[in-house]
Amino acid sequence: MLKNFWLDVALFVSGIICIVTGVMLDFHLLPSGDMDIRRLVRKIHTYSGYVMAVALIFHVAWHGGWLKAAAKQIFTKN
Repeated sequence: MLKNFWLDVALFVSGIICIVTGVMLDFHLLPSGDMDIRRLVRKIHTYSGYVMAVALIFHVAWHGGWLKAAAKQIFTKN
């Protein structure tokens, strides 16, 4: 259970960071003259996306049994 908690924390935090930095980059909410800040935010955005992708892979792997059972229940005729 503790691993699920930390997995959920990693997914939530990396997702929020990825969303916030993505909005900042897309809507040009950073100072236009400071390329160092823009580069830093882009790196944070990229690496938070990597963390989120890895956490998602673990999430799907750890909950594979539940996913199979749910899919079977949905796609089989009664």
